[in-house]
Amino acid sequence: MSLIRSALALFASTLAASVALAQAAPAVSTVVALSYSNPSGNLVRGSDGALYGTSVPVTTSTGGLVYRTTVDGSEVTTIHQISLTNDGSSPQAGLTLGSDGILYGTTRFGRAGELTSTGTVFRLAQSGAGYTVLHRFEAYTSSNADLNPQNSDGAYPEAELTEGMDGNLYGVTTAGGPNGTGVIFRLARDGTGFGVLHAFGADTDTSTSGLVVTADGAAPLGQLVQATDGMLYGTTSAGGTNGRGTVFRLNTDGTGFQVLKHFSATTTNATTGLAENADGATAVAGLVDGNDGFLYGVTASGGTTGQGVVFAISSDGAVYTVLHVFDGATGQRPIAELLLGQDGRLYGVTSAGGVNSSGSTTSSGTVFSIDRTGTGFTRMHSFDGTVGAQPASKLVQLSSGVFVGTLQNSGKCGYGAVFRYSAAGDTVAGNTKCGRSNKDNGGGAGGPAVVLLLGTLAWLRRRRD
Repeated sequence: MSLIRSALALFASTLAASVALAQAAPAVSTVVALSYSNPSGNLVRGSDGALYGTSVPVTTSTGGLVYRTTVDGSEVTTIHQISLTNDGSSPQAGLTLGSDGILYGTTRFGRAGELTSTGTVFRLAQSGAGYTVLHRFEAYTSSNADLNPQNSDGAYPEAELTEGMDGNLYGVTTAGGPNGTGVIFRLARDGTGFGVLHAFGADTDTSTSGLVVTADGAAPLGQLVQATDGMLYGTTSAGGTNGRGTVFRLNTDGTGFQVLKHFSATTTNATTGLAENADGATAVAGLVDGNDGFLYGVTASGGTTGQGVVFAISSDGAVYTVLHVFDGATGQRPIAELLLGQDGRLYGVTSAGGVNSSGSTTSSGTVFSIDRTGTGFTRMHSFDGTVGAQPASKLVQLSSGVFVGTLQNSGKCGYGAVFRYSAAGDTVAGNTKCGRSNKDNGGGAGGPAVVLLLGTLAWLRRRRD
């Protein structure tokens, strides 16, 4: 009889565990609630397993921050405070971890007080030591008809750098160059050998449309990717023959530049005011290599709803397919690169859209996934401001079903957050100190978004006192 009771008890506990597992809902929790500094760009995972990112403070005490956080938020540190007088300011892009273990990044502007400054490329160790400016973009002395700066080597880098197979760094600037429409550049990891690989063409639009029309694109904002064929692929947010952006490729020596896709002209929906077309428009994010002969990306607008699309394009540009059209409920305005997940699916975020508990469309953003064939689209999570809102960075996958990213708005401290998504429903306590020494794990939503924290800035130290 005792044997039967034991067997029944085992069965009951197994059944209970199975039911609990089946009922487990995905959960999003705060890794770091950010305070008095805006999160910028993508996160990168260091060789120590921690997450590294950049932020733009809301004060004028510093030009920006480089921070490190463990994946559960138990240790958060500002590893470098960017000096306004020497380093530069406003790191709009995240960091790139080089094969040498060094972090590389950019600032949008140069030294404080230099009104015509156009940005820098920098590096530093994961410890925060050895911050070095590798390249200062040339100050501008003239502007084009669109009031964008013109110079020889580019202006305002806003995308993460890419380390090529040859060990060099590759990047883009959103403006500058001889036509003021941006450039693609290369330099060695020690800062030598800087060169412009391609300068985007002049704006030929003479109408009052406000569009920038070029032969090859303008204002690249997304990170370059080097595909398995060795070529660099990227997008532009404007320009092209219809002024709605392009997809391009080129060799690492600058030869073979080719526009693979000109996004089509748009019409304005009289009801929504959104710009609609068949194939998407305004590719703010870069591409991801699917390792299957296709590159995958998103557009922030366009598509038949005007709210953006997910697309696939073959490496030669011969095949272009819209995989998903966002409709508000599934998300709206994706502005971050996709991630090719461990399971082969594509994962991404939208900076707006989603639904609330009653099923009404909201504007706080989503996490989604989709198969590379365009099937199986899943809205994994809709943000509501409690952890944060408006995700705008590429996801980092920590393990199966676990992803992290950044939110630009709301959250516990009112300035955005680093968030963690778990398909299994587990959470982390995270760091919600808001720059204070006392621990406060309360929830809540706030206003505009930003970043951190903890003690390197004297201004923040005074607030804690």
